[in-house]
Amino acid sequence: MKIKTTLLKVVTAGIDAFVLLFSLMLILGLYTSLRDYSVVPFQITTIIALIATCLVVFVISFFLFKIFHLIDQHNFFTQQALHFVRTVRYLFITASITLAGILPFVYYSAKHGDAPGVMFIAFAFVLVPLAIAAFISVMEKILINSIKFKQENELTI
Repeated sequence: MKIKTTLLKVVTAGIDAFVLLFSLMLILGLYTSLRDYSVVPFQITTIIALIATCLVVFVISFFLFKIFHLIDQHNFFTQQALHFVRTVRYLFITASITLAGILPFVYYSAKHGDAPGVMFIAFAFVLVPLAIAAFISVMEKILINSIKFKQENELTI
């Protein structure tokens, strides 16, 4: 069991590194291009949205590491794990909301750059955390049923 959670921890850390690097590159690119005064509010909104999303992703990773720790201790089917899973689901919804802050700048860029396909890519970035939250919601219901089943078995024994 330790090997599987170690792999999950490494993958989570890798995703964190990728998100940090990707966001840092975008933020630096936006910051250095603040000379165009007509889109400065869109650029600042996008920078704030990217920073907020990075913070949310790191908080998600913190709670995922707590869940991995519970799995290592064989205490996953508890109310504490259910609380962590709910928190992660809410954080993914929050990440989707904060990522929506990039849409005005992407719309402006797509309109003036004659690249309407960029909007689809931006919507995909915004909607992927919602899809993950929906998946976590299903897993949360399975966890609730498992906790109830475990409690019923403990009462009968």
